[in-house]
Amino acid sequence: PAGPPAFTSPLVRSDRDKFVIFLDVKHFSPEDLTVKVQEDFVEIHGKHNERQLGSTRGLSQMDSFHRRYRLPSNVDQTALSCTLSADGMLTFTGPKIQTGLDTTHGERAIPVSREEKPSSAPSS
Repeated sequence: PAGPPAFTSPLVRSDRDKFVIFLDVKHFSPEDLTVKVQEDFVEIHGKHNERQLGSTRGLSQMDSFHRRYRLPSNVDQTALSCTLSADGMLTFTGPKIQTGLDTTHGERAIPVSREEKPSSAPSS
């Protein structure tokens, strides 16, 4: 049988005040993750080097994923944040602007910070 999946399905929430993505990346460290915003999209990449899957079988695999989400037009792209909880839950958050202010839409990297406490993401 194959090894454990690198991630599970993401949970995306968009309410009146904020846009949030919860993504289970427990098999990845912050160094393996890249989160960036380009135009109106957030892209989340994760990539491992090869690792052993079984101590006796000697099999290995390359774990990687790429997710892309459209940001709502009223998300404040100057106030985006991304955290990685101790139990491997990546949380990307963008507060929403309540007025018609213009936001800058260039490309920039969003740092991933590590939290020492488990995620508060809802379990599915």
